[in-house]
Amino acid sequence: MGESRRHGEVTGSQTLERGLGLLREIAAAGEAGADLQRLCASSGCSKATTYRLLQALRRQGFVGNGRQRGRFVLGYGLFALAAQAGNAHGLRDLARPALWRLARRFGDSFFLLVPDGHHVLCLEMQDGEQPVRCYSHAVGGRIPMGVGQGSQVLLAQLGRAERSAILEHNAAVLRVDYGLDAQVIAGTLDSVRRLGFACGVPDRRLPGYTGLAVPIVDVGGQVLGALSCALSRLRMTQQRRLALAAAMAEEVRRMLEKAQGLLRLEALP
Repeated sequence: MGESRRHGEVTGSQTLERGLGLLREIAAAGEAGADLQRLCASSGCSKATTYRLLQALRRQGFVGNGRQRGRFVLGYGLFALAAQAGNAHGLRDLARPALWRLARRFGDSFFLLVPDGHHVLCLEMQDGEQPVRCYSHAVGGRIPMGVGQGSQVLLAQLGRAERSAILEHNAAVLRVDYGLDAQVIAGTLDSVRRLGFACGVPDRRLPGYTGLAVPIVDVGGQVLGALSCALSRLRMTQQRRLALAAAMAEEVRRMLEKAQGLLRLEALP
């Protein structure tokens, strides 16, 4: 009886993981949607099993029909859950006007980023008059911790053991996909924490671009997210760097004041 129950738990866990994998694959397919053949290949399941999983996800509102017959897209039910999850602590609502003001003032692209395990997730973004290429691409985009100024400033708020574990986990992808050395990144973090902002470590994917990020932490010292910007390296003068750091820190302070002390920003020196 006990063995049968454990087998059922494993089977249920595998089904859940496969369903979540299908959602990720559908999301990766974008507006065009994913067809059954692609989803079968990604899940490793038969067409019948994959179709049953899709129907279960459809009943929950997590999957819908694409514009092209036979293709699947993410459903509104998933969007509703994501909107609630993406506004933890009201952070997304607080950030929207701040991002808009910053983009209008500086003309660059600005983002609200949050830690997501070994990744950084873009919760909100606002382009200015001179939008640039960035790793997050759009709201919902994820990049490995260690890539870009946003993840650097988030890592800097963590304890040494947690920083090391994340960078060790991501070391291979950082090296192979971005040309980044996890040890070099680790060596910058104490300085980033003292400064209160990060400008990122240059990588080989977008060598012509840079940015700046400031952290958001709660009253207990837990990092909740970061405001980040992206711009061409040529535009990042020392004067602009200081202006961005001051303006972004001020916007976070305004956010925290509006939140009535629920959040706080570690003060810049």
